[in-house]
Amino acid sequence: MLAEHRAGDAPTIYAAALIAALARDEAAGRRTPRLIEPGQATWQRFRGRLGSADLLRLLAEDGAVLHPIPFAGARVGVTLDDIEDALVDGLLEGLGSKDLRNPGAAYVESQAQLLGLPTGLAWSELRQGKIEPHQKVLELPGTGGQLCHRLVTTQPRLTLQGSCTIACGSWAELVLAGTVALDLGAPSSDSILAATAEELKNDQHPLRQKQFDLVVGLRPDRGGKLQVADQLALWFHGAKLVLV
Repeated sequence: MLAEHRAGDAPTIYAAALIAALARDEAAGRRTPRLIEPGQATWQRFRGRLGSADLLRLLAEDGAVLHPIPFAGARVGVTLDDIEDALVDGLLEGLGSKDLRNPGAAYVESQAQLLGLPTGLAWSELRQGKIEPHQKVLELPGTGGQLCHRLVTTQPRLTLQGSCTIACGSWAELVLAGTVALDLGAPSSDSILAATAEELKNDQHPLRQKQFDLVVGLRPDRGGKLQVADQLALWFHGAKLVLV
């Protein structure tokens, strides 16, 4: 379905990412089934003249109460306002061929691919990032929460909300980080912040004023914009730096 749309169609990609996230949440029992409910029985009873695009917008509005990232368009910088029923119908039909309970790592990678973010990261490097639950992690812009997802899922004593801050430099990174928070069962999206690499170069930026024990990000040869480890060591004094 997405192949039929021009590259860079942010609302279309946003809709697809949200539908995947909502359906997975429903399958996991974290929210009442609406998209995957057999025959969408509840929606069919109450929809009246509303279409499937309205259903998605209503579900996003509901989700935004606790998770404004990824569900509030104003927070992520792209909206569902102009999404049409035909697009949503096609995306919903595609749910039948998806494994909504596949491992978290595979799900997050598929969302990253959809959103045009780096995948196939050097996960072996991240093994250097073992931390204790009381310690704090900063994920630099560029990876949209993928690194924190891996840390939390491989170190069971950690939680996203208790251990991690994810800095995001684009709407796609914000959406991915929001779906990471949902997948990890985080109670809110408070650990996700909009912050570009350029903004972090300002020594007065709020993240530069915080103490972190581990700073993780993308290697320069993979497109990381904060490229000089010595510079990062000065910015985040005392933190262990791991670029993947």
